[in-house]
Amino acid sequence: MERESEQKEHQLRKSDDADGLHLQPPSNSLWCSPAGHNLEFAHKMRVLDQAEQGWVDDEIATAAMKMLKSQYDLGGLRPTALFYGQTRAPSEERRQQLFWLRNLWQAADFKPERRQAQILYTGSLHWVLVSNYHQFEEELVYVYDSRDEPAPDFLINKVAAVYRFKSPKFRMSWPLVDQQRNNKDCGIYASAFLVALCNKTDPATVLLDDSKKLREHLVRCCEEGAFAVDDLFPTRSASTNKDWSAFSMSAHLLWQRFKKVRHRVALPDREIRIICECRMPPGKGRKDRNVMCQESKCDIKRFHESCIYNFDREFYERIERKHWVCPTCRSMFKRE
Repeated sequence: MERESEQKEHQLRKSDDADGLHLQPPSNSLWCSPAGHNLEFAHKMRVLDQAEQGWVDDEIATAAMKMLKSQYDLGGLRPTALFYGQTRAPSEERRQQLFWLRNLWQAADFKPERRQAQILYTGSLHWVLVSNYHQFEEELVYVYDSRDEPAPDFLINKVAAVYRFKSPKFRMSWPLVDQQRNNKDCGIYASAFLVALCNKTDPATVLLDDSKKLREHLVRCCEEGAFAVDDLFPTRSASTNKDWSAFSMSAHLLWQRFKKVRHRVALPDREIRIICECRMPPGKGRKDRNVMCQESKCDIKRFHESCIYNFDREFYERIERKHWVCPTCRSMFKRE
């Protein structure tokens, strides 16, 4: 078995040397440190799709965001592992991941900004870019998704954890963006959309080139430690032709309009209600209860029981979980 593995690595090294890439075999040795974030040669193989799994992982996505944060005045762009969570995890583990997200607001170094962008893992082998950098209200979050998948509940909770809006609800919208042409490029596309956003280009207008060029570009940027302003991710031209007949042009425009309508039907805007001090959606099921504050003038009104156990456990247990009033209201209205 070890012999077969060595032969496979040798073949990879030979083919990459022939292509002029000079890829090193996967190991724990350092490949590069973009923006001070260490990446190993195994990450380079991932980016170039030379590994068994060619998906972008937490380290690569975080390195891309760190580079952009050091170059641009952009809010958010935190390590992706901070918002970890998998929809395919066992139910109990998934519930613990959700409770962890709700507790982020108590971390001293976690202070959401008004406008933010963030690459997020949806929890089902997929990466997306979320952002509220646009001309509309702050409580509107765009989800740039290169595979147009319906958002799982875990992604919605992650978005809420990123922004922690003070209002009782926010909206999520899915602009129609260029779609990946395989099942591995989602992280590459999310990074490309983010680079476009940093350069004040609408990601919905970007038509990205083939996978190999995109991946080689990301490798070069990581090795140089920056995304050059005049050297964005490779793009392709729009599929129009001056020699088209009037009928062909009309058919093309009709097809483009149909794609937009189909996109809107499949992914309509969603209004997300949020509660509690953590500013996240209500819990679901008997093991994730929501509790009402019994003070009628309470601004928040509903709280997650799991959060109450974190910030008001002693009082909540002393009253035997009956007629609970939140600490803010007890202090403001002198209730016991």
